[in-house]
Amino acid sequence: MNSPDTTKTAQELIYLVSCSVNEQTPDRERCAQIDAEEVFALARSHSLTVAAALALEQAAELPRDFKEEKFKAVRVLSLYEIERKKILEELESRGIRYLPLKGITLGKLYPKSIMREMSDNDILCDSERMSDVREVMEQLGYECKSFARTHHDIYTKPPVLEFEMHRELFYGKKYPDQSAYYKNIWSRSVRDAGNRFAYHMTNEDLYVFLICHLRKHYKMSGTGLRSLLDIYLFNKKRGGSLNTGYVLAELKKLDLTDFESGVRSLAQKLFTGQPLSQGEQTELNFFVESTTHGTAENSLARQLDNDDSGRAKRKYVLKRIFPDSESLRRNHPVVYKHRVLYPFWALYRPVEGVLFKRKKMFGELKRLKEFKNKDNRGKFNE
Repeated sequence: MNSPDTTKTAQELIYLVSCSVNEQTPDRERCAQIDAEEVFALARSHSLTVAAALALEQAAELPRDFKEEKFKAVRVLSLYEIERKKILEELESRGIRYLPLKGITLGKLYPKSIMREMSDNDILCDSERMSDVREVMEQLGYECKSFARTHHDIYTKPPVLEFEMHRELFYGKKYPDQSAYYKNIWSRSVRDAGNRFAYHMTNEDLYVFLICHLRKHYKMSGTGLRSLLDIYLFNKKRGGSLNTGYVLAELKKLDLTDFESGVRSLAQKLFTGQPLSQGEQTELNFFVESTTHGTAENSLARQLDNDDSGRAKRKYVLKRIFPDSESLRRNHPVVYKHRVLYPFWALYRPVEGVLFKRKKMFGELKRLKEFKNKDNRGKFNE
C-alpha cells in the first residue's frame, strides 16, 4: 500500500484497520507520524473509526475524537443488541418468520463486534405478515417512517435506532433479476436450533448475498472500504470451508463471477499489504472516494450513464421534474393514486424546490452542470 495514487491519509487508515482485523500491533514510529485528525475524518466517512481507534491506541495516545466515537459506538451497539432481542422475541412469539441480515451477521466475522459499525439493523420478515410486523414495532415504541413503498419498511426510535424490516431482499421493480433469484429465500434458508421462526442463510448463500448486495451499492452510488473489509474477513474466516462449486454456480446465475473475483482479490491484497495492479489501484481510488454510503456524484454519473453531453443532462432534468410512475408510487403516493393532480403537482415542484429545498436543488443543478465523464468510476464486471 505505497502507491502514490492513494492519498497518504487513506494509506494510513487502511494500515490501522489492517492491524486491527489481523490482530497485529501497529508500528509506534509510523503511528507517531499519522495525521490523526485527517485519518479520523476519513475513517468516520467509511464507518471504520472504531477499527482504526483500536489499533491506534496500542501505539499512541488516542485523540479525543477517536475516544468519543469509540464510546458512542459501544453505546449504539449495546442499544441495538437490547432492542433487537426484544423485537426478535416478539416476532417469535407471534409466529412471524425472521432472518437477520447484513451487519447483524457480519459483525461476527470481526475480532471484536464493535469494529463493524452500523447505522441501522436489517431483518427479513415474512412478506405476508408485514402489517403484523408494523404492529410489533409500533407497540415497542417505534415510529413507522415508510411502509409498503419499497422492499423494506423503516422504523425509528430516538436517540439513534433505525430498523429496516424487509419484505424481500431486493426491490423487484428496480432489481427484477435479483428479486427473482431470491424469491424463494425461505425455502433455501436454515431454521435456527431452539427457535421455530428464526432463520439464517448457509455460509455459501450468505456470501453470495453479500456480493450481490455489494454490487447493488457499487453500481448505484458507490460504496466504501468497509465493504471490502467485509469481503476480506468473510473469506479469511469462512472461505476455506465454503462449497466453492456451489458458490461459483450461483454467482454465475447472477452474472457476478468476474465482479466477485475482482473485489475478493482487491480486498485480499489491500488488507494484507500486497501491491496492487494499476487497475486495482483505480478501483481502490473509487472505493475511497465513495465513502460508506456512496456519493451524489457517483449516483449522478450512473443516472447519466457517465454521459456528460448536454442532451443527457437535459434528459436528466426532465426526468427529475416529471418522474416515472414507479417513482411516483414510492415517493408521492397521493399523486400516484390521484393522477388528476399530476399536472398541478408537476408545475408546483420547481416552485417548491426554490421555496423549501433551495440548497438541495441548486446543489444538484451545480453537480449536473459541472459533471464530466469520470474515468475512475468503478469498472469491475463492466
